[in-house]
Amino acid sequence: MEVEGTYTAPAAVQPPIGSPPNHQPSALNGDFNGSSSLLNGSEAFSPTGAVNGNSFNLAPGIERSNAGANAAGSSHSSATAITPNKNAVVVDYSQDFPELPPAAVKNVAHNPSGAWAKPMTNARAVKPNNVTQVFHLPAEERSIKNFNRQLGNTSEEQQKCNTIALATETTIELCEAKDHTLTILITGKRAKVEEARARIVRDLQTQASREIPIPKEHHRVLIGKEGSNLRQLEADTDCRIIVPGRDAPSDVIKVIGPREGIEKAVHQIELISHEQSKLAQEHLMIPRIFYPWIRGPFNETLDRLLAETGAKINIPPPSAKSEVIVVTGEKEGVYKAASVIRRIFEEQQALVKSVTCKVARAQHRYVIGPQRCNLSDVLKQTGVSVEVPSEEEDSDTITLRGDPAKLGDALSLVYAKASSVITAEITCPAWLHKFIIGPKGATLQQIVPNKNKVQVDFEDGGTIFLEGAPEEVKIAQEALNSAVNRLKTEMATETIKVHPSYHRHVIGKGGSLITKIKNETGVQITIPNESTNSDEIKVEGKKDGVTKAVADISELVKRMENEKSKDMVIEQRLHKQIIGSKGESISKLREQYPSVVFSFPDAGRKSDIVSLRGDKNEVDKVFKQLTTIVKDLQESNFQMSVPIFKDFHKHIIGKGGANVRKIREETTTRIDLPGEGSGEDKILVTGKKANVEKAVAQLTQIQNELASIVTLDLTIPAKIHSRLLGGGRRLVQDIQDECGGVQIRFPPEKSNSDKVTIRGPKDDAARAQKLLMDLANDRELSSFEDSVTAKAEFHRFLIGKGGSKIKKVRESCPDVRILFPRESDKDQETIHLIGRKEEVAQIKKHLEELILHLNEIVEVTTDVPAKWHKHFVARGANVLREIQDQNGGVSISFPRQNAQDTKVSIKGSKDCVEGAKQRIAEIVADLEAQITIKADIPAEYHRTLLGNRGQKVQDICAKYNVQIKFPDRETREAGGNHEEASGDGPSVLNTVSISGRLENCESARTALQACIPITEVAEVPFEFHGNLIGRSGETVRALMQNYDVSVSIPPADQQLNEIKISGQADSVKDAIAEIGRRVDEFKLGAKDRELRMFQLTVQVPPEYHQRLIGPRGQKINQMRAKHDVQISIPKQAEGEEPNENVVITGYEENAHKCKAEIEEMVNELKNLFVQEITLDARIH
Repeated sequence: MEVEGTYTAPAAVQPPIGSPPNHQPSALNGDFNGSSSLLNGSEAFSPTGAVNGNSFNLAPGIERSNAGANAAGSSHSSATAITPNKNAVVVDYSQDFPELPPAAVKNVAHNPSGAWAKPMTNARAVKPNNVTQVFHLPAEERSIKNFNRQLGNTSEEQQKCNTIALATETTIELCEAKDHTLTILITGKRAKVEEARARIVRDLQTQASREIPIPKEHHRVLIGKEGSNLRQLEADTDCRIIVPGRDAPSDVIKVIGPREGIEKAVHQIELISHEQSKLAQEHLMIPRIFYPWIRGPFNETLDRLLAETGAKINIPPPSAKSEVIVVTGEKEGVYKAASVIRRIFEEQQALVKSVTCKVARAQHRYVIGPQRCNLSDVLKQTGVSVEVPSEEEDSDTITLRGDPAKLGDALSLVYAKASSVITAEITCPAWLHKFIIGPKGATLQQIVPNKNKVQVDFEDGGTIFLEGAPEEVKIAQEALNSAVNRLKTEMATETIKVHPSYHRHVIGKGGSLITKIKNETGVQITIPNESTNSDEIKVEGKKDGVTKAVADISELVKRMENEKSKDMVIEQRLHKQIIGSKGESISKLREQYPSVVFSFPDAGRKSDIVSLRGDKNEVDKVFKQLTTIVKDLQESNFQMSVPIFKDFHKHIIGKGGANVRKIREETTTRIDLPGEGSGEDKILVTGKKANVEKAVAQLTQIQNELASIVTLDLTIPAKIHSRLLGGGRRLVQDIQDECGGVQIRFPPEKSNSDKVTIRGPKDDAARAQKLLMDLANDRELSSFEDSVTAKAEFHRFLIGKGGSKIKKVRESCPDVRILFPRESDKDQETIHLIGRKEEVAQIKKHLEELILHLNEIVEVTTDVPAKWHKHFVARGANVLREIQDQNGGVSISFPRQNAQDTKVSIKGSKDCVEGAKQRIAEIVADLEAQITIKADIPAEYHRTLLGNRGQKVQDICAKYNVQIKFPDRETREAGGNHEEASGDGPSVLNTVSISGRLENCESARTALQACIPITEVAEVPFEFHGNLIGRSGETVRALMQNYDVSVSIPPADQQLNEIKISGQADSVKDAIAEIGRRVDEFKLGAKDRELRMFQLTVQVPPEYHQRLIGPRGQKINQMRAKHDVQISIPKQAEGEEPNENVVITGYEENAHKCKAEIEEMVNELKNLFVQEITLDARIH
């Protein structure tokens, strides 16, 4: 029901702050229809019925109003007269709005909004984010008194509210009544509304001040910690409170702010002062010697006093110099506590006597006890206080104070407690401590059975301290003395001086050497940290073990001191030849010089440095031998490259490499063929010049026999060679590729020759000749170059299958060269066109039309049975991504899972979409024709086949386009319980499933069964096992890597001649053949080493030894190299007889020849005439 009426607002109403100019404030502006009222007084209501002081929450769309009828009864409201117009309809509320029936109490409680509201549900009420506060400023409290503002002007109050509204992100509405009372509504978030209200009060309300006297001692409570109480009070009352400084004589506090806030602040300050006036404080001057009785035993007296009086009692600690006890709290409790303390003091002052006694300082802590419990115990039993001097006093005098009759008992207690614990010391070298303690204290627990009753401390200085009851300490001391004496007899410690640079060699790789010595000798070895730069290595343990460990370390260090390192500069291209095939050459050197470590740089580092490390003499020998090898290699390292057509490379190699191996053996050269994937067709031949030329001739002959190779010479002006060879030989390379890989050779750049050679099969060479001459003529007449840009994925569509499409394009303009980007080019989208300008333009237009056609986006659908959808989207949609990559990145959309829709959408360029559609159809056809067969693979080989992340199985799957599934974990865990229904069938554990087309599955099964490893036994004499293993196992590891097999060599203590080789059948066969070849080499090497060990002794007088050695060993080194022998000259020690025996070691024939040469040299020296003459030293 609507009631019409016209009312006039009592005064001009200002629009809300931040609202648009045409905004009409709700219920506060102009004429309106319906019933409404003006907000007034201190009452405020909410549509939900919640009343909260002067603030309330308004739901959206609810008008804010104020009951005008209450205006006269409020001191802060305006007297508003509501005068109806003449045509107004008089409303009888009793008839139009009859009183509602009384509601039940429970309904009122559950629905405070009244009977009009809908019944409440269990839904949770949503609390609004914004709140609205309303407050009023009477005219006399407004700081700005300009009430005669004309219409349309903005008042100063309005401007200030605008600023506050912007700063606090709130909406502020002002309404001025006829009596100039200002009503203010603030809407926004609660915190922002509070901030805006405080600022409005400061800026718009008249500020008053008031002074109140407050005792100075109460000021600190009013201010609070770091002024927190004072700041909170100012925020709550919107006032500024000025408290005089601590040193100021005044106690007057000044409050400045609105009247209401001042009243509130003054009330709060007086309340705080009143509470403080109830408190009291007492200061009692009492000597500290009476504090024990005031506290009582275990603080019992003090705790009881605190509980009874509620006062706080602060007794100075022993470390403080003050003797003032402070009692604070309420007056009654303070006076009562102070009275009790004074009474205790007076009683003890009249009664107490003192006595002193001497107790060793070491025993003082036993008198005190943990947490001073022994002192409290004496006080409780005898009423006597015990004063123990502090550690700083350096005194052993203890003072007892109390009743004279009780002093004797107290003294007895003090002595008893002082002697209840004793200490003892045992001298034991610090290095033995760890052996006494043992791992986690286990040994100490065995040595000292009563360890729980005795405290045992180990000091770094070599002392063991015992503390506990006398009888317990005695038992522990005897046990420890016995253990120490036993360890001194059995154990030993020794320090070895080893230069820090050798420490890491003593430790070994991963601690292997030092661990081995520890395990063999059972000792503890301590190697200092690198940062200390100490050269002392400590060895501790049983005497025999220490002696052996020291000897082992000394021998190791001595060997290292005799080592040297040397670097050689050898061209990296020679490294492979020095190492030899499968490391054969370098293995021989390592066997010949086992103490020398050869370090070659990695191939990727491109370094020429080869490092040698080992025994000084052997390193020098190896250096000399390698120098000779390198010299020979450099002489025999002549290289030539022979161009052989790629199609003929397989014939050059022959079956199993027979042809190329035969040429290598006949010519003693190294022949390197390019990789299968590379576009290079040149074969590199390395060796001595004559041999290389011979090998090149044989290779060329093979090629000529395989095809009718011809050589054509063309004459092309030298001036246009650069045009033909520009752009990285792109044009020439394109002709070579188009004509079956013929070879086109241009003369050197500065030769000014016009001769160009084409070599290849007759037909291909003729076609290349025509293309090259046409291109040369075209270049000579006119040359125009242009380009077309197309996405790299479109190139395959432009070229077509087998180049069919691009050939049709070339047919219209055969003289135009169309160059697509190579894989090595950075720009993969630009297609270059070279030829006559008009022809290039024609080809460009044609290509652009094709590209435009490819860029046209089309969308087609194809039917794919729902059962195959998972195949395309499984495993990260690998199949789908592969189709997209192959067909220009088309978009392929499969229906949602379980949608039972067979339509698959393909979107992209037309040709790409057709290609993707065709590929999907092929895959579906394969899936439809898919069958599953079983392969019987023993379960013990499954792990081997799936090794290296299943690489072998993945290769078979990719090659034959099948899926291979091995038994899952559940099947393996079930063991033999899962057998086939027919008891004769293979075990489920051995069954491998292969899915795909029938012919592919059969091929995959054959390939999978071929991968099953076998184990063969090879005969290798036990004495050659070490040679086969190699240094640190490097030889046998290389063998296993090269042939992909596993080699099992029996332990040395078994001394067996059989070794086991496991792997694929072909690999095992090749590995056994290689091992047999190496055994033959080992046998020859052993026989050779035996022949080289022949020794001869020749007598050479010591005075000729230096002449035999020569300057810097020149002569003796020449003889060693000449006869390939070792010559050992004895060292002459002082005080011993001269040694004339020179030992020659080598082949017997060489040793005799060397001996003859040495004897001849000695005879010549003996025949020399020697005469001594005397010269004055001044003319020397």
